Amino acid sequence: MKQTLYDILSVTADATPEQIRAAYQHAMSELESTAQHDPNKKVILREAYELLTTPQKRASYDARLARQESFRAQASIVREQQPTAPTKPKNWFSLIALMVVLLAAAATLWSVKQKEERNRQTELQVYSEVTPASPLKPPLRAVVPAPPSQIAEPAATNNNNVEGSKTAEEIYALRSPSIALIQVFSPTGTQVAIGSGVMIAPEVLITNCHVTRSGVQYKARIGKQLLAATVIMADEEYDLCRLSVPGANAPAVDLGSTDNLRIGQKVFAIGAPLGLDLTISDGIVSALRPLSTGKVIQTTAPISPGSSGGGLFDAAGRLVGINTFQHRLGQNLNFAVPADWINTMSTRRASNQSVGAITMNSMEGNRDGNKDSNREGNAQASTVQPAAAKILGLWNCYGVLTGYSMDVLFERDSRLSGTMNGKKFLGNYLFDGKSLSLSIGGRISGIVEEFTDNKLVVNPGKADRIVCNRR
Repeated sequence: MKQTLYDILSVTADATPEQIRAAYQHAMSELESTAQHDPNKKVILREAYELLTTPQKRASYDARLARQESFRAQASIVREQQPTAPTKPKNWFSLIALMVVLLAAAATLWSVKQKEERNRQTELQVYSEVTPASPLKPPLRAVVPAPPSQIAEPAATNNNNVEGSKTAEEIYALRSPSIALIQVFSPTGTQVAIGSGVMIAPEVLITNCHVTRSGVQYKARIGKQLLAATVIMADEEYDLCRLSVPGANAPAVDLGSTDNLRIGQKVFAIGAPLGLDLTISDGIVSALRPLSTGKVIQTTAPISPGSSGGGLFDAAGRLVGINTFQHRLGQNLNFAVPADWINTMSTRRASNQSVGAITMNSMEGNRDGNKDSNREGNAQASTVQPAAAKILGLWNCYGVLTGYSMDVLFERDSRLSGTMNGKKFLGNYLFDGKSLSLSIGGRISGIVEEFTDNKLVVNPGKADRIVCNRR
């Protein structure tokens, strides 16, 4: 009998994937230790391993083995029923009858052989190149053939052969308990933004810095828990912020790596879009885009506002990315920063080419939970209406780190007025859409990071932010 894939790896037909993997590694190790080995055997071992560790392919292969066993059994029955030729035929008639029986048996065997040959052509073309099996190898267990209607065929998709692949339902059940809805509040207690987060360690969440940037107070809703959170590390270069959430009892996720990602591989995004209940969406890895800080993941898995900071998981449920931004001018252009960056975070500001800088400009469709719900429309309006005219009106501004708050009325002719701590003030301002300078007794100036009809974020340096919301 020719060898099967199980014989090649020296395992039984009911071996588990772990046993198959161990046998494969042992065989490869023995092959490597041989001074002069046939490189084709490596290919044979690898093909056998990949087929037997892929559930759908293995089921189809086992079905073919079962059919072959059935054909051999039928041939054996024919041979057993074949009459024994008489040593001395009594007459010519009995001799002719014997020849007819023999010809019929030969035709039956030929038909069986033809069927075996057709089936054999669909198997791996590796058996003739493999040395005979050791007599110590266990025999192949007989398999009862299933009816043709019950034989499993390879599925149209198999999550790209990711080991331990799960369905979307299984991914959601496994990872949703580790996803948080993050609420961001101003110093006065007004909610100014929302986002998502992922538990990466006990009482530790990871999210995007552009989610936390707009406020000074944070709450995380994880399952039925609503807990206070604190930013303990802000890496604006990666647009990743780490939050401490004392009392959180949610499980930490398993971290994956972009080193194992392939374009076309299935991925799943879990987050809280627009502050709604947790949502799962699926898609594929459409590209791995290089930036100065490393590769970011482009995916077709839909990522809506409020999902920023949520998790992007592979088919085995490993965290491979943090959902971060969308490209507002394209379709299905969603991006996640790699989970590999979580272990290399440090406190630092964003450079001009970093992910943090990208999420501050027009590449992101709209901010998570803020009032500028149509960023693209605002960007188009800004080409018609000068920035100096858009800022006119009453705004409430506060310092994210200092906590001071003031109401400011931006008037024409670069004049402003307002109140701070109950005291009125007058002054002047300069604003061109890229920078803002205030003269109120002293001078305050900074770079504009975000500006829409309803929101203005200014970076004056020293790790502070001035956030203004239109009143």
